[in-house]
Amino acid sequence: MKANEIIRILDDFKDSSYQSILINGNWGIGKTKYVSDFLKSYSNACYVSLFGKKDINSIIQEIYFRIVEKAPNGNIKKFIKNFKEKLNSFDVSFFGISVSIPLIENIHNTLHKELKKKKTYIIVFDDLERKHDDLSIKEILGLLDSLSKIENIKTVLIAAKDLLEKEDGEVFINYQEKAIDRIYTIEEFAEDAPVDILGEHVWGTIGTIAGSFQFNNLRTFEKTNLFIKEVTKILGEEIFSNKFTKDDLYRMCFATVFFNIEHKGEMDLLENKNDLLNSFYISGENGVIEYLCKYILNNSIENNMNKRVFHHILNWHKTGTYSKEKIINLIESINNFEEEPINFYSSEQDILNMINHSREYIKNLNGTESIEEIITNLSTSFAWCDVLSIEFGLTNDEILLSVMNNISNSINIEEQYYQNGLDLWSFHIESDIALQISNLISSQLMREYYNQLIQKIKNNFTNRIYSEHVYLKHLNEMIYSIEDEQLRSDFLSTLVDNQYFFPVPSGKINEEQWKWCHNIKKLLKDIELFWKVDGYYSNFKDYINELAIEKNEKMLQHRLKTLLNGY
Repeated sequence: MKANEIIRILDDFKDSSYQSILINGNWGIGKTKYVSDFLKSYSNACYVSLFGKKDINSIIQEIYFRIVEKAPNGNIKKFIKNFKEKLNSFDVSFFGISVSIPLIENIHNTLHKELKKKKTYIIVFDDLERKHDDLSIKEILGLLDSLSKIENIKTVLIAAKDLLEKEDGEVFINYQEKAIDRIYTIEEFAEDAPVDILGEHVWGTIGTIAGSFQFNNLRTFEKTNLFIKEVTKILGEEIFSNKFTKDDLYRMCFATVFFNIEHKGEMDLLENKNDLLNSFYISGENGVIEYLCKYILNNSIENNMNKRVFHHILNWHKTGTYSKEKIINLIESINNFEEEPINFYSSEQDILNMINHSREYIKNLNGTESIEEIITNLSTSFAWCDVLSIEFGLTNDEILLSVMNNISNSINIEEQYYQNGLDLWSFHIESDIALQISNLISSQLMREYYNQLIQKIKNNFTNRIYSEHVYLKHLNEMIYSIEDEQLRSDFLSTLVDNQYFFPVPSGKINEEQWKWCHNIKKLLKDIELFWKVDGYYSNFKDYINELAIEKNEKMLQHRLKTLLNGY
């Protein structure tokens, strides 16, 4: 039975001889939604959620006040007014308080008389499996049985029986026969429900994909819809093109949500997780993305380059963190790629043409192309070279030489662009050769950043401009990330050759010059600590002490002593 049939079931139920029914179905299948739709059209009813309820009294109170909300003027209204006045003296909300048994009995008797004058009144109890542990199934079924003795009251219990704990489930089975007249089982969500949630365009994109899986949780579609709205609101509508399409973004968002919600982040669709052919899919972030593309999306991504964005989408949903700037840069590089998108359905000649174009593109770089665009080009081309078992036609050294001007032009010291090289997680690099050249470009970016940063510091040091401490701070930050031994060696030699960039604090100085001295001291101490260069800071101290002796200036000696003895 489909979830939308609940409306018919309840409509028939109000005029039937049944007093109490159960609507059973898994979470997220749409039970509550269609019960709510029925209640909108049938006013002589109330809805009570059992979520977190700890005792029967709180449920009874909620029933009474739900009924009162819709009750006409009369004795019951007058009684409730008096009741609320009494509650006001307790200075608390009348919902959820403990009402004495005599008072409850009085309300019950008044309601009973009032309800007998009306047509059938339906009370819906939802979320049975979400009740508090202190509230037993016996009590709930006992309440339903008691209510059924009031002639014109009917009750509806909504639950996911399979999700009831084992102990509650057994009790429920044993006691349901007395309290429940009829059980209806909802096995499928309504056919139109996903379209209503996602809209025709999104459902038209992912409907076939979603339909190939056996799941009935509409919340997966609801979460997909919310995630798509979140992503598109942050990134903006202007990012979409015939290369980075809305449809591909919808696919990536759905696959991400489905993977995390339905499969709990597990690669359940791999036939044999020990199969060596599947080993690529089992390990690493790129492996997860390949798994999503192949096993969930069935290779339906229109543009292979868009897989680069998939990593960000996956991490965005999982952690809530993202870099709008990085994602936009990636998408721009995809949109700026000149060839038509190549994918699983392209002909071999189309792919060969793309590879040839890519080779000429790399050979004729003019220095203005972005690094992201270049890596996208190389990553895509090398991946298809692997598929066709052909050579790209340029060596790594030739590619790196062509990219050098782009590397130099991409550096922005003020914005700290490429301070730590490339974030290769931002690229979906399938080919080992493409990964090698990407690492070479990343290393060269880091080296070029270092060269330009050192030149900035050297110029300031030479011109006695000590106010721009930001460059020294950037240099200090690099100490933690520089692992290349040659770069470290060059760095140490540069410091020695430039007198450690230490502005001798002799004569009259200012605060900026003194701060610079402290920054240099910290830099050298960190080099010795993190690079494990034994005696490097001691060499600097020897240099300082020689200065003090050489200058024979009391204020200089005092300052140097203060500097070396300070933290």
